[in-house]
Amino acid sequence: MSRLFTALRRPNLRWLIAGAAVSLVGDGIYTVAIAVAVLDAGHGASGLATLSIAMLIPRVLFGLWGGVLADRVSRRSILVACDLVRASVVTALGATLALGASSIWLLAVMVIPLGAATGVASPAFSSIIPDLVDDDQLVLANAALGGIGPLAQVMVGPALGGILAAHDPGVALLVDGGSFAVSALCVLLLRPARHHAARERDLPWVEFRAGVTYVRRTPWLAVNLLCALVLTFAVAGALNLLPLLVTEGYGADASSLGFVLAVGGAAGTLGALVGGMLPQPRRLLAASYVAYILGLGAVIGLGLVHGPVGAAGFAALLFVGTSLGNVYQDTMIGHHVPRELLGRVRSLDWVAATAMVPLSIVVAAAASGAIGIRATYVVSGALTAGVAALSLGLLLHRGEPTIEGADDRPDVIEAAA
Repeated sequence: MSRLFTALRRPNLRWLIAGAAVSLVGDGIYTVAIAVAVLDAGHGASGLATLSIAMLIPRVLFGLWGGVLADRVSRRSILVACDLVRASVVTALGATLALGASSIWLLAVMVIPLGAATGVASPAFSSIIPDLVDDDQLVLANAALGGIGPLAQVMVGPALGGILAAHDPGVALLVDGGSFAVSALCVLLLRPARHHAARERDLPWVEFRAGVTYVRRTPWLAVNLLCALVLTFAVAGALNLLPLLVTEGYGADASSLGFVLAVGGAAGTLGALVGGMLPQPRRLLAASYVAYILGLGAVIGLGLVHGPVGAAGFAALLFVGTSLGNVYQDTMIGHHVPRELLGRVRSLDWVAATAMVPLSIVVAAAASGAIGIRATYVVSGALTAGVAALSLGLLLHRGEPTIEGADDRPDVIEAAA
């Protein structure tokens, strides 16, 4: 615990955590508010799908471009600009709903720049962390940030969003817009200790290709991205159907979903923080896949139990395993990827973890209709745990760099150029 408090004495880390916490609470508010607005307007599941796709496509496309941008200009400036864009868009959405306009196509057009700004911001946020803290505090920083995610986005944000949206979804979105303004202020107060090295810049698509080449020539990164694609396809759709699992699979009231998520979110927060305070594994990537196997294997349990209480226990294991695995993965990438390539690698990693979500949702919905929602969870959990175990086997066979090997980062840049 003392190591975590020591890390939190750094103003950079405190401001980054504060901004991320407020922004993630806003994300939780948005998720509930926009769903209530769409359903109240009678657009149904197709309306929710339309907005999800309208936001996801620019997120993926601009996420790739955002990785190049994060390696060319100030990452802090990118985050401030994206927060201000998102504040403006969400505020406009809130005002539109408050005035009574709820056309699904109008809302879809309005969320496109929101998705684009989120895509640009994601690699900048991930790659700025090593610029703010020393290498020996990287795992603690990732643990602190990983710990606030479930707490803010899964517990506090949706609860607050539900209260506000019950009054008026437009008002809830106005509050969300304010959260991005607060986040921008926190980012403005950051003082990165490291900046991009001065060098001649290639054309953007040439630099993007250099990032792809670096990943392709780095076996552990290539395994990571391939695993992320398959894992996302196997599990994202099933987890998206969690409300259906609670109501149809368990025969419980819809309000029980909040209980399951609250227990899981609290466990994920605790797991990430404790993992950051424990002695750091020498082989972080192998440790991350062990955590993923345990966490994603819990999806099987979600399909086997008969009620929300048992589901909450498996949700806790799911959140602990994935949160701890993410902490180790983020630390591994921060240690070993050259800072000049970090934005591009982060963008490819982020896109790999999100690009298969729409297809996964379609397949999971079809599977739940064919074999039942509980069986869908059992199959999904078995597939994801198996893929994570296979990835661990590949890494053990091919080998992975250890933290002591992080000093060779500058040499790898030339190999990727």
